[in-house]
Amino acid sequence: MRANYFGSIIVGLGHVSIVMLLIKTGFVPCLLQRFAAVGRMALTNYLMHSVILTTVFYGYDLGLYGRVPRFWEMGFVVAVIGLQMWISPWWLARYRFGPVEWLWRSLPYWTRQPMRRQISAGIR
Repeated sequence: MRANYFGSIIVGLGHVSIVMLLIKTGFVPCLLQRFAAVGRMALTNYLMHSVILTTVFYGYDLGLYGRVPRFWEMGFVVAVIGLQMWISPWWLARYRFGPVEWLWRSLPYWTRQPMRRQISAGIR
């Protein structure tokens, strides 16, 4: 039990070290922009994450929970997060909101909110 406490401290320091290395390399602004896009589509991404991973792991489709080692389960999660970090900025470059956020904003007013971004005259 005590070894777990020390191991947790070492893992925490490892996470801090990774963050510090990312900051020193200058990779952080690009990463932060992607995380910001994921955050702007938080409800859409939450539902997407849930649908994808429950489809893979629960019994109503592939049912891989318990049949795949924990390490590979984490790999699935990281892959879905990577997918969301790639899709979210792409989507928000074209649309003002995520699809579920658009629905969430449109329902209380009983009118469709504008979805597409306006394209400036000089940029096509």
